[in-house]
Amino acid sequence: MTDERLLAIFAHPDDEAFRCGGTLALLSRRGVRVWVLCATRGEEGVSGLAAQQAGQVRERELRCSCRALGIEPPRFLDYRDGTLAQVDEEQAVAQVMRTVRELGPQVLLTWPPDGVSGHPDHVAVSRWTGAAFQRADGPVALYHLVVPRSLAQSLGMTHLHTVPDEAVTLAVDVSAVWQAKMAAIHCHRTQMDGAPILSASEESRRLFLGTEHFRLETSTGPERNPLARFVEHRG
Repeated sequence: MTDERLLAIFAHPDDEAFRCGGTLALLSRRGVRVWVLCATRGEEGVSGLAAQQAGQVRERELRCSCRALGIEPPRFLDYRDGTLAQVDEEQAVAQVMRTVRELGPQVLLTWPPDGVSGHPDHVAVSRWTGAAFQRADGPVALYHLVVPRSLAQSLGMTHLHTVPDEAVTLAVDVSAVWQAKMAAIHCHRTQMDGAPILSASEESRRLFLGTEHFRLETSTGPERNPLARFVEHRG
């Protein structure tokens, strides 16, 4: 019986599915308790819908995704989509810390400082999570989602911020949970038109979505790569 716990902290519904959904599903299957803390409900992300209605739709989509991945129901911070760079940062960090203290994760996972896409909401959440990690007792490791440079180059994804391949701490083959990951992605029905990788060739989809990449940003314990142990845990 394991008491391993991971909290993934993101800005919008669908952030959890594309770049780390397979890893979250693998962790859950191997006995790790996994939560997603989402700063917003993605209210600005549905063309033609008023913000409140869009937020309700996207919350349902995130709940669907978490079920598909086999992880805990999502938590929300109740900030407004597109405003995270302007909110009171001390308040936001305090909210993240409250969730960390409540759930007791050993590992935190979030966007890197550049947000991968550069989205200001991603950047803000990364900053909050880093500050919460430094201040909260309990978590022993902070990981960032990253895209290795060679992968982006091979797919012509020049719009993404990348890291040198050697900066990747952990690469996770998620082929064993491919169906769960794709089911989670397709829960986010309102976001399908904004995901060109889904209309790419099967080879390209497998290349971009079939392996997930992480960089260990900070560790306070003696273990060099705790997420690798979480992924490899067999019960």
